[in-house]
Amino acid sequence: MATKKSAPRAKPDAATQAAMLKRFNDAQQACHAAIHAFDVFESAGGFEAHEPAYKYAQMCRVYFKKLRNGKVLSSPDFDIAVGLCAAARRALHLLDPALAFTGLAQAEALLAAAPLTYGVLDDNFKLGGADSKRPRPF
Repeated sequence: MATKKSAPRAKPDAATQAAMLKRFNDAQQACHAAIHAFDVFESAGGFEAHEPAYKYAQMCRVYFKKLRNGKVLSSPDFDIAVGLCAAARRALHLLDPALAFTGLAQAEALLAAAPLTYGVLDDNFKLGGADSKRPRPF
């Protein structure tokens, strides 16, 4: 029985490839920023009074472990990063709904992570991904 040859896949053009690589790089930076912010916040004892936010931060760690070496290299990795950023968004809103983080330990790290995670969720919305709800602007 002869095997049937499939048509070769069309490679994306340079602009599409560049946009995809930028999206993957932005998602990787957002994941690292969120994990770093939650690690710093936890080491300062910030989650002691915020149990629900701690659980979402733990979910971020679960998603982060699914990423290969913490890198976003493909579309499935981007989907994992979207899940991480959605959990981070929920944790950040539970810590402070206004996303000001005044009076919280290590507020600078949390403030730095918020726009990065929202950027990934917005990119996913533009792509029409599985969890493609438009994130609330802050």
